Amino acid sequence: MIICCHSEITRRWDEQEFTDNLMLLPADLQQAALRKRRWMDKQLFIAGKILLLRVLKDMGNPLSLSDLQYNTHRRPYFDAGVDFNISHSGARAICCATGQGKIGIDIEQIKTISLSDYPDYFTKNEWDYIDGHEREFKGFYNLWTRKEAVLKAIGTGFHTPLSSVDVVADRIEYDNITYYIQPLAIAPGYPCHIASTVKDDVKLMRIEL
Repeated sequence: MIICCHSEITRRWDEQEFTDNLMLLPADLQQAALRKRRWMDKQLFIAGKILLLRVLKDMGNPLSLSDLQYNTHRRPYFDAGVDFNISHSGARAICCATGQGKIGIDIEQIKTISLSDYPDYFTKNEWDYIDGHEREFKGFYNLWTRKEAVLKAIGTGFHTPLSSVDVVADRIEYDNITYYIQPLAIAPGYPCHIASTVKDDVKLMRIEL
């Protein structure tokens, strides 16, 4: 089972709420949160970590945020048989975790963009997919969230050339590993996908923060 928790930041926390939520994080993550400039970015960062704690609790796993480690690409992970990933955009944050294999997730708020700014980000097959959509932005963001979810599951993120991974299909191969892509219905205007090396059911929970 893949466990996913998501939340929407609907308002600015008051000073006590901010302090209480911040104190749920270890000192290094508190400092990382405080380095964010915008209040929304601070709260989304904190929310992502609180959602991770909620996912671990739901899995019955005793790991804490102090157990986090980081790979050479700064991807956080636990050295204990649990893989997770966090994403946030707009006013929403989501965290997914699995006890089997690797997982990546991406959520994006749809905004008006210039597609000409992304000539080298997609394969020809992917551009055909985007061009085939009546609403190009929807096609773009569907593929973008699929692609970023896969790259995060791989563990390299944008260190891997985006055009080297074609994500039109729901099952893809990369470096002799199979990744399964699934959409998550979070909210209108927020395309979201997960990629995992083990195909499994998803338990999706909304958490109020």
